[in-house]
This record gives sequence, structure tokens and C-alpha cells, in this order.
Amino acid sequence: MEELIETVTRGNPTEVKVVLASVALALGCYQLLLIAIGYGKLRPGFLSGRAASFSHRAIGDALALLMVVVAVMCVSLFGFDDDSTAHVLAGSALVVVLAVKVVVVRVSRGSSRALPPLGLTLFALLAVTWATSAGAFLGET
Repeated sequence: MEELIETVTRGNPTEVKVVLASVALALGCYQLLLIAIGYGKLRPGFLSGRAASFSHRAIGDALALLMVVVAVMCVSLFGFDDDSTAHVLAGSALVVVLAVKVVVVRVSRGSSRALPPLGLTLFALLAVTWATSAGAFLGET
């Protein structure tokens, strides 16, 4: 797997992981805006709540896949390093909460009261995971 990642990233796996994680964080911010519109907390005139909720779901599917790709890259290249305990814990919790949210969405068909807290927890873990890896990397350069 390590060789495949090295080949696909043309020898720049850390930089590619940072870019993908940054895109995931940006999409996570966008997801918060979309679901706020979907729940009626924000009401822009150009986007209905129904369209925002549909977009939130579609983008969320792509974002979940992106987060899994980044997690696989991270684990296969760097493993569970003792030097980055906060990153490993946040990333592991992120994957668990993502799996729980996917199950809740599928079982409840998107109408569970657990979804808002799960979504906010997911975003917070994504932000911490990004800050402890990509954010630290970008701060160094």
C-alpha cells in the first residue's frame, strides 16, 4: 500500500495528505452552512432548505470518502506514532463518529435527533485532526 501511495502522490504523500485534509476541512465548514440552511437557522433567499439538505447529503457522501482516503494514507504511511498522540486519538475518534453517523443516517433516514450533535462532533474532530497534522505542517513552512 505504501508503494501505491508513493506512486500516486509522485513521492509527495505528506503534501497530498495536507491538501486533501485541508479540502476536507473546507468542505466541513461548507457542510455546517448547508445544514444550518436545511434546518432553517439561516435563510438566504437564493437557496431553499430542501436543496441545502440534499446538497449536504451529497457532499457528505463525498466528504466521508475523502476522509477515509486521508485516514488510509495516514495510517499506511505514518502508522500510530507516539509523537502525535493527539492526532492519532482525534483521527481514530473521527473515523468512529463518522461510522456512527453513517449508521444513524441510514437507519433513521436522516430524521434522528442524534444527527446534529454527531455532525458537530464530527466537525470538531475533523478540525482537531487537521490542526494536529496539516495545520502543524502548514505552520512550519
